[in-house]
This record gives sequence, C-alpha cells and structure tokens, in this order.
Amino acid sequence: MNLPIIPRIKSVTDLRYQTADIIKIIEQNQPVVITRDNDTVAVILSPKQYQQIVNFFEELEEEKATKRLEKAIEKGGEFTDFHAFDKRQYRKLKIPKNV
Repeated sequence: MNLPIIPRIKSVTDLRYQTADIIKIIEQNQPVVITRDNDTVAVILSPKQYQQIVNFFEELEEEKATKRLEKAIEKGGEFTDFHAFDKRQYRKLKIPKNV
C-alpha cells in the first residue's frame, strides 16, 4: 500500500469552495485530511486507496485465522465432523431429518 506520509490538509471551507481542485488531488491517489477549527473531521481517499486498505485488512484477518488454525493443529485440537454434528443437532432439537 503506497499512501503518502504527509497527506494534503484542507479546511471544510476549502472543501466547500474548492471541491473540483480537491477531487483532482484525490484522483492523484493522495488522501486529503479535512479540518474544522484545526480538528480533523474527515479523510477523503480515492476508491483505489480505499480498496487497498480493505484488501490489506482482509489479508490480515486471513493471516490471523490461519495462525489460529495452525495453533489448534499443533495442540492436537479435534475437528468437528459436520455431518455427525448435524445428526446430533437434529436429534437434540427433535427435527425430522427430511426438513
């Protein structure tokens, strides 16, 4: 992910009156921080940057899930046979099998 270290900073007033210019900055894949009274109120990203961030976090979640699975395997964890699990649940809940 190639986000610039120093984003462009614009005020809410700038956003109101210079929207086209700010969109051009965003189209160049540079995030824009929007401020009001020197407080950050928003960050605007291009769709490409946003998707990169989403993909990055999805990859992190997949890595975490993989590590948890590897730990369970190392500890000799038991895996559920879902077919047998379904049979037990049907019996427990007294649901007819053809439902």
